[in-house]
Amino acid sequence: MTQSIDYDVLKKSGFLRQKQDGFFVLRTRMTAGVYKKKHLEKLSEISEKYGRGFVHATTRQGLEVPFIKLEDIVNVEKELEAAGICRGASGPRLRTTTSCPGNNWCKQGLVNTFALAARIEDELGVRCAMDLPHKFKIAISGCPNACTRPQSSEIGIHGQLDLSTPDKRAGFVVYLGGCGGRMPRDGFRINKVFSEDEVLSITEKVVTFFKKNASPRQRLAMLIEEVGREKFLENIFGQEKP
Repeated sequence: MTQSIDYDVLKKSGFLRQKQDGFFVLRTRMTAGVYKKKHLEKLSEISEKYGRGFVHATTRQGLEVPFIKLEDIVNVEKELEAAGICRGASGPRLRTTTSCPGNNWCKQGLVNTFALAARIEDELGVRCAMDLPHKFKIAISGCPNACTRPQSSEIGIHGQLDLSTPDKRAGFVVYLGGCGGRMPRDGFRINKVFSEDEVLSITEKVVTFFKKNASPRQRLAMLIEEVGREKFLENIFGQEKP
């Protein structure tokens, strides 16, 4: 008797079916897209041992190893866990949060993008593979150059000087409701420069609202159009919306 394969469970755990029968793409990710030497060495080893010797860099700052056989997945999972490598996901779930280097080394960076990405994951529990009605993306950029295209994600964030403050402190601009795909939308900007704590609060409320109210296969942009922007903003900010 042929054992049935739960492809959705595999997809959630980072193994996506390829077009070639019997093979899977291993999708990995690390917080803020930062892989250390030991992670790269292990992925290289896995690609040689279980794949066909190459690794692909994705548009969401992950690394994929194609041509993994079904019977090798358990062993690959054990090796990834031992090396501290996180797995990505696909399907109706939160995707990997993308982040440029921010002020960690980019001369244009105004804010610490790595720290914000880590707080979103660790403090809010909003991390890749979180089950949601449909795909949901978060992008963080360190300055208005917006290299990670925050306007094209459900939640987009970039560093910005707050010219309304005496010291012109660095804060964060937030865009909501952007998406790519077959029906792309530009996110709309909230008219305020926020603190890091405020960004965390907005992120948590938007994800919660989406999880509670979106229909299956409905992106945030379409949900906002359905409920109306003003009502959506009231749910996120209350009567004191910016």
